[in-house]
Amino acid sequence: MSIGRRITAMRGYRVMTQEELGELVGVAKQTVSNWENDRRVPRANELKALCRALECSSDYLLELVDEPADHVRW
Repeated sequence: MSIGRRITAMRGYRVMTQEELGELVGVAKQTVSNWENDRRVPRANELKALCRALECSSDYLLELVDEPADHVRW
């Protein structure tokens, strides 16, 4: 599963719109759409904000682990 699909899945699990996620991360809805469709990948600072907003680990989004909560540390 790609990073875009994992972002989409976590956003759905958290019941958020692309616009809501974008606001939490500090980007436009279109940027979230580009991530979810694998047209762009999040920058390091965006990835950090995504993990906080989606309450999942960067390892999960980067396909290093299969469980969203593995290694989550705030």
